[in-house]
Amino acid sequence: MIRTLVVASLLLLTGCSPAEAPSPAPSSTTPSDKAAAAACTRVVRSIEAKDSPIGDVTTAMASIDSTDPAVREAGQRLGSAAKEAGDLWVKNDPTVDTGPANQRLADARQGMLTACTNLFGEYPWPFTRKPAPTPSR
Repeated sequence: MIRTLVVASLLLLTGCSPAEAPSPAPSSTTPSDKAAAAACTRVVRSIEAKDSPIGDVTTAMASIDSTDPAVREAGQRLGSAAKEAGDLWVKNDPTVDTGPANQRLADARQGMLTACTNLFGEYPWPFTRKPAPTPSR
């Protein structure tokens, strides 16, 4: 009994655990790069729902904390394209051609999706909680 208490105390003091104790296995649905996962989930939903460029700024901000350099870089491009397209969208000036800005935004969204696919594989990703909304016609 005393020997067991001594061994248990030593294990607690040294921060060790017995060799036979199972270690928790990481979940296959939990990505290690949570910032990239959030940004990637948002960009897919933005593309599928044909959202306004305002939401893409949030996606770009989420990508800043990603550990993946390709996702961070794609997020920076998305942020600048979303700001430009968003400014035009808010101004709603009928004399301004928004086509080029919208094309740059679409290209930036696609670039972000490519970076996400390179990181996580083909969509749908296992960490996506809900299916992306389908646009109504």
